[in-house]
Amino acid sequence: MSNWEHQYREEASAFTSPQQLDSGILLQAKGYQPKKDIGRILSGASLSCALVTAFLMLVHPAQHLGARTPAMTQNNEIQLTTQEIAQWQPPRPEPEVKDDPWQTLRSQVSAENYVALCQEWRQQQNNIAEPVLPRELRKAAQKRCRILP
Repeated sequence: MSNWEHQYREEASAFTSPQQLDSGILLQAKGYQPKKDIGRILSGASLSCALVTAFLMLVHPAQHLGARTPAMTQNNEIQLTTQEIAQWQPPRPEPEVKDDPWQTLRSQVSAENYVALCQEWRQQQNNIAEPVLPRELRKAAQKRCRILP
């Protein structure tokens, strides 16, 4: 044992507490006891919840209605065929095809014909046109068009 450990043990053994303080603390500690009736209620409730959960897991209809698990390979990897995935997932709804109101203007801009774009942009600058140009058409108009009086 090293020197500092020996000194520590000597100093710690020198500390004593009065007998009255020890008995007072002991009496106070005895007063801190949990209520016994609440413990029984909680214990019974937790036990009943555990039993209901175990019962539901054992009797769940998926155990008996032909629920299948995917085939496991030698590497313990799940391999699902597209047919199995289609059976497990609901069919996706068909996407709605929406007409782009700016398609003609975009095709003219891609053909480097900026007359209609500049006309539409000037109307928007003068607050005549209601629908706002999309971002890429606005940027193209800012590069190519001038505001006329």
